[in-house]
Order: sequence, then structure tokens, then C-alpha cells
Amino acid sequence: MKTCFNHPDQEALSKCHGCGNEYCESCLDEGIEYYYCKNSECQALLKKELPEYAVPESVICPNCNIELDLSEDERRVGKFRCSECDAVIDYTVSPPKIIEDTNYTEILSSLNQGDIALIKSILEDEDIDYVIYGENFLGIRPLLEPARILVNTDQVEEAKNILKDFDLNIFGVSANQDD
Repeated sequence: MKTCFNHPDQEALSKCHGCGNEYCESCLDEGIEYYYCKNSECQALLKKELPEYAVPESVICPNCNIELDLSEDERRVGKFRCSECDAVIDYTVSPPKIIEDTNYTEILSSLNQGDIALIKSILEDEDIDYVIYGENFLGIRPLLEPARILVNTDQVEEAKNILKDFDLNIFGVSANQDD
């Protein structure tokens, strides 16, 4: 039995990928592929291995004070809708702020999660400020209510131009039929 470098009476879980010493579970932090000890140099390696997120896994809504568990996309983007009070929250600024819906204009809606993922990717690549309402409910209530894609009002024309050739799949519905 291999023992922990810090706790000789504890069984080692794994080696630290940074320093190579054996450690117990309480002495290690888990990365995507490897474990790392609490040593500052090893923690720096862990930070490089983990994806960068704008916000932690759970946050408190500044509007209704409910704890929200966020998806990886919500954490990376840093803007999301509170499931309790429906407020749009921007966690990319400190302190977090409530975004007014009047700053955003709906450009599309879709029931197709594949379309939504592609549209999000396109908007992110072009640095378009967007919010999606109802995306998480598509898995719970499919075909009942489409996800609505809103962009910053100042970027509506740019977003429409970028997405003009995007063909929504069978369940896709355009919010602006006349455009």
C-alpha cells in the first residue's frame, strides 16, 4: 500500500501530476486528466488544465437571492436567465448586474437544440452579445416552447447579417418572418 506524502497513515489515491508525490484524496484536486496536490506550482498546472469559466458552478441571483446551478455554457458566457425570477444576469462584471430585457431584441427562435448550439457558436465567434431564453427547457418540454435567441439591440443588424444564410432545421421558427 502506497501512503500519502502528507499523511503517512492514509492510503494514497494517486500521484500528483506536477511533483510526482503520492497523496490521499483530501490532499489532491482533480483536473480533467490528472490529479494535483495543493503545492502552488502544481495548482498553477491544474489551473492551466481546467477550462476557463467566467463564473463558478453555482451562484446567487442578485435579484431574488436563490442559488443557481449553472451549465458549462452559462459559466463560460457569464450571462444567463434566473430560473426563479426570470431576470437576465451578467456575471462578467463585478458586482453582477441585472440586464434589462429592453437592451435585447429577439432575432430567432427554434425548437432544435442542434440549431441553437450552432447559432451560439456563430454568435460567440463574432463577439455578438446574446441571451437565450428557454434553452434548458427544450430537454424537459420538447416541442412545446421554442428557445428564443436575443441579441444586444446595437448588434441586431450585424447578427442578422451573420445568420442570414443559416438554414433552420425542420423545427426551426424565425421570430422575424418579414425580415
